[in-house]
Amino acid sequence: MRTSTRELIFFEIEEMAREHRQILEGFAQLAAVPEAEFAASYGRLLDQIEADFRAEESIMEKICYPDLRNHLRDHASLLGILHKARPYIDEGDMSFADMVRGTMPLMLVHHMTVMDMTLADAIAGFVKNEVEQGR
Repeated sequence: MRTSTRELIFFEIEEMAREHRQILEGFAQLAAVPEAEFAASYGRLLDQIEADFRAEESIMEKICYPDLRNHLRDHASLLGILHKARPYIDEGDMSFADMVRGTMPLMLVHHMTVMDMTLADAIAGFVKNEVEQGR
C-alpha cells in the first residue's frame, strides 16, 4: 500500500517533535554527566542535533518552504557554536561545557518556538493544500 504525502508529512512532524524532546532531554542529562564522560555524551548529543536538523531540512525541501534560507542559516549558526566548543570540550575544558549546558538549551528552545513553529504552520498549510487537491 502506497503512503500518501499527507501521511508522510504527519509522520515527519511527529518525528520532528519527538526529536526535539530528545534533544532537550539530552541537554538536561548533560547536567548530570560526570566530567570524565562529558565529551562523549556531548558528541552523541551533537550527532543527534545534526540528524534532527537534516530531517527538518528534508521536510522543508519537500514542501518548498519559503523561509528555507533563514532556517538553514539558523541551523548553521547553532551548529557552528556547538562545533566551535567541541575541541575544548574534548580536551576537558569544563568552562566550555558549562557554557554549552547553560546557553544552548535556551538557544534551541528559541529556535524551536520561533523557527520551527513557523515551519509547522507551513507544513500544516502544505497538508491542507494537498487535501484540498485530493492528494
